[in-house]
Amino acid sequence: MKSKHRILFGCYAMVLAIIGDYLLGYGTISTTSDPNAYMGIDWNVAPDWRYATSSILGFICAAMFAFAAVELLRVMETKYDVADSKLYCLFKIANWGGILYFAFIHIGICMLPVVFNAGMEATGDIAASAMMVIRVFKSIAVPLMGGLIICDVFVTIGWVGMVLKGLIPIKKIFIICCPLFGILFGQLLNFISEGLDSGTESFGWLIMYLVCAICLTC
Repeated sequence: MKSKHRILFGCYAMVLAIIGDYLLGYGTISTTSDPNAYMGIDWNVAPDWRYATSSILGFICAAMFAFAAVELLRVMETKYDVADSKLYCLFKIANWGGILYFAFIHIGICMLPVVFNAGMEATGDIAASAMMVIRVFKSIAVPLMGGLIICDVFVTIGWVGMVLKGLIPIKKIFIICCPLFGILFGQLLNFISEGLDSGTESFGWLIMYLVCAICLTC
């Protein structure tokens, strides 16, 4: 299998992640100005199968992404000699972190709506169920935020820096092909319908790996 085909597995992985993201995030909670809403949020019960499927997709995504990331990092080091660059080190740390984070984030976040569903089934009280969710979220907030910084922020800094400095042969316009720009794009989509941003972080990873597969393996 050629390097391009191996790196493209990162794109396939992110397709699964995007599906999992929307199963997890779309139509579950949304902000509202309704005075009767609890904490300004509409709390919706969605089927548990959505969260179970999202967790499974997260595991498969992580395995496929690992396959692609190992090849991409090898190509960057051997073909473009960037191993000593601090920007590349950030990029590398982010990709290795992603292998674990992409599985964890789906499982960790999927716990939250399942807890809410269980609370609603047991009590029928939105406020009590929401407080259960908040309590569970507090226990996983640190690794979730840490993963976001290590993966999305580090990879974006490394990517933008390497492209702008010409360490890799990619046109400067493609600096937008990264996770943080994907997240910003998602915020624009939320003006159309809240929850449309669910898969845009993963989409940022997808287009970054696509650009790498096309431009770095010629």
